[in-house]
Parts: sequence; C-alpha cells; structure tokens
Amino acid sequence: MDVFKSLVPLFIETEIPKRIKQIGTAIFLEFQSEPFLFTAAHVTDDRQYGKLLAPTINGLSEIDGYLAHIDMPPEIKRSSDTVDMAYYRLSSTFASELCFHFLPLQKKIEIIPSALELSVVSVVGYPASKSKKKGTSFSSELMYYRGVAASQEVYDHHNLSPEESTIIHFHEKRSVSPADGQKYKPPSPKGVSGGAIFAWPPGHGVSDDWSLPKLVGVFHTYKKSEGLFIGTNIISYAAATSLGKMKNYDGVI
Repeated sequence: MDVFKSLVPLFIETEIPKRIKQIGTAIFLEFQSEPFLFTAAHVTDDRQYGKLLAPTINGLSEIDGYLAHIDMPPEIKRSSDTVDMAYYRLSSTFASELCFHFLPLQKKIEIIPSALELSVVSVVGYPASKSKKKGTSFSSELMYYRGVAASQEVYDHHNLSPEESTIIHFHEKRSVSPADGQKYKPPSPKGVSGGAIFAWPPGHGVSDDWSLPKLVGVFHTYKKSEGLFIGTNIISYAAATSLGKMKNYDGVI
C-alpha cells in the first residue's frame, strides 16, 4: 500500500558512543510538486549529537536537503513546544535515492479546517523497539495505533487549538490486534515521533482498507498517563514550506 511506502525510519550515527540507532520517523511526500520529509523537531534536534540517516539505495545515508524547524530559546525545552515541527526539502538526488525503498505520498494529503471534524484516526510509524541490527544491516517494523479524535474540552484542557493540532484518544490497555481482534500490548510509540496521522472517513473507522484514510498531520507527543497522541496539522507544514520556498530553500534543488 502506497501510504505505508511513504513512512521512513530515521537513524542517528554518533561517534561517542560510536553507534547507529533508530530515533524517529518521517513522512516522504511530494508536496506542492517538491520532495519533502516531514517529521518532528525534537527528532531533528538530535543532529547536535550526530548525523541523521535514512535508508536509500546506498544503504543508510545522511539526509541531504534544506532543514527547517522552529528554534527554541535556550531557556525553553523542546518538550514545551506544542508545534514540534520540522521538515527537509530534499535534494532531487537524495529523493531519487530514497525511492529505492520508499514512494512519496502525493494525493492522499488533506489540509483540514479543524481536527474536530475527525472521527477515527491512526498514527503510523516505526517504534524504536522494533529496530533490529544484523551485522551491518538495520531493519525496522511499521506499527499502527488507532484511536478516536478528541473533543473541544480536551483541546481546551491542554491549551491547544484543533485548527493547528490533532489529539487522539489511545489507551494501550484497551488495544486490540488488527489481525485477530484480541487484546494485546502495543509497542511503545518511542521512535514513532514524526510519523503520520491518517484520518479515516466517517463510517470506516474499523476498516482495513488503507486506500481510504488521508494524511492530516504529523505525530510528535504521547501522553501515556492520559492516553493521548498529539500531532501538528498539515496546515502548519504548508505555511512553513511556503516560507522556505520564499527563501529558495537555500538553493537546494
């Protein structure tokens, strides 16, 4: 399914300690006729410790492109950032190399007026716990977390706007396997940050037809004690990429 091919696991390569590990997820998409990776800012913040890598035809390769995110003042932690948004405008060469494993999402993207319009929503990404290393090769596994969109009261409680954010109720103790409908404990969503928020159309909340849902946001925060997934709506990325375009993406082509 094309929507699955658009999800990319992100890795970091550090010198101290010398290792490579998975730290997040990104969405590979063609947006306004240009190649991008959309992800979370707290994922790209880890560039201060090493190189951010993605799987390409050449193996795990450092991401090449124009990176944009919202800088936080030194006295404010990224965890206080309710937008937590970052994107790469990829170089054409790197985007082509990425296409060896992945396909950019194109038509299944929707800019919603408000997340209050949503009903059932899925968060999709690569949990870090599913990442494996065999010799010099790395692998990971996509996971899907499905829940119900929150009400205005929940947004008010967290001082968030449904025009800019999407909040989803997800309680791991109530999780069931999509394969057999039996209860199971899903893997921790650590590493899913930067993954996709897909909205299912009304009446298809329990469907397994992945041609139906559309990308409406990018996931960045899981509040386990409250059973909530939180992400930023695509409209914020649209605004940010428009600003980057005005800057000519620093000459990236």
